[in-house]
Amino acid sequence: MKTIHKYTWVFVIIILMAAGIGAGLLSLLLSDARPVVDNVRVGDTLIRNMPIEEAGLIINDYYEDLNKNGALKIEVDEIPFTIPYSDIDVDFDIEKTMEYLVDKLPKNEMEQYFRGTSKENNLRPFYTYNSGKLVRRCEELFSHYEIEPVSESYKIEDGELKIYPSSPGLDIDYKLLVQELGNRILIRDEILKINTQNSPIFAKVFKDSIYDKTFDTIANKSTVEYDSSLREKLERILASFDNVLFESDHEIKLSSLVPFSQMDNDVERDLLNRLASTLYQATLPLDGIKVLNRKPAERPVPYARAGLEVVIEGEEADLVLKNETGSDLLILAELSDKEFKLYIISPGPVKTGTIEVEERDYVPPSVITIVNESLSPNTTRVVSEGVPGFTASVTRIMDGISENISQDKYLPVSKTIETGKKPAHPAGSK
Repeated sequence: MKTIHKYTWVFVIIILMAAGIGAGLLSLLLSDARPVVDNVRVGDTLIRNMPIEEAGLIINDYYEDLNKNGALKIEVDEIPFTIPYSDIDVDFDIEKTMEYLVDKLPKNEMEQYFRGTSKENNLRPFYTYNSGKLVRRCEELFSHYEIEPVSESYKIEDGELKIYPSSPGLDIDYKLLVQELGNRILIRDEILKINTQNSPIFAKVFKDSIYDKTFDTIANKSTVEYDSSLREKLERILASFDNVLFESDHEIKLSSLVPFSQMDNDVERDLLNRLASTLYQATLPLDGIKVLNRKPAERPVPYARAGLEVVIEGEEADLVLKNETGSDLLILAELSDKEFKLYIISPGPVKTGTIEVEERDYVPPSVITIVNESLSPNTTRVVSEGVPGFTASVTRIMDGISENISQDKYLPVSKTIETGKKPAHPAGSK
């Protein structure tokens, strides 16, 4: 009986303790907590156990000052830039921020008791900014850093081949830049430091090269004189003609490089024919160059040896060549005051032969006689010497083997003479 009585008292004590604890917890639960802000950081200020009214004044002053004087700070290769918050319409909604803060405060003494040991919290305010204005401001500040990439290029200077390697450009990822800056609006005086050499924001970009090999050898060249008054027009033509890739097993058409329709008078047509003839002569000695379309002149021309000229006349006239050399070729141009040159550049040596022209089968010119009454009777005068017609046979010689390229026939140019008018015989005279 004594043992049972002992355990009864222990049980009663436990019940009383539980009832006391429960009553205490119920009292904490039912009692309203004093609105206190604790362990909340606003900028450099840590708010500790402060009434909401006082905390609100600190928060209001901080963000009003930030609205007025805040700015995003950037350094690009240690060069400073600043974007004031006023430029991008930054607006901190202090009222909404305070409502959120009050809503998160303990509702009763129990919540406050258990939050008493909570860790420090940074106050994140409600705010807005104009991202479009931020993008435009960034473009205004940093667009001069953008560089277009340059691909590998080739040029002839004073007869020498110059090779210019490719160089990377610099492209700005404005989306990433704006994202990084947007994340720093709440962090006063933090500087976004950018190194253009390794930053993902300022990224290097490369231009794809049209060349898969280096062209380092002048395989052949050809030169022709031109009318210096046409230099400006020739420069425009050569701008699209220069640095043209003549790929292996591909054709090249002069009409795809030069706008024939813009050569609309005799002087410009002559320039076009000179350009076509120069390209023809520059490529012809190369082993594997096939002539698919070429029109010769009817009579010899002053700018090219017979058999080596090209004339662009008629609707289907063109110069069409095919590259069967087994190597890609590059066409380069060089222009001086009185002549221009076309160079054929190859990636290493290309087999090249010699071109021979044989003139044969001459046809004597006819004679045209014109009566000139100012001349004495039985007097003659040569106005122009005739030129005989002939056939020009063009041969490419490679390793002692001759290959016939063309057989061009040229019409003779008539000889013109003037003679005096013979006197009329009197009637009845014999």
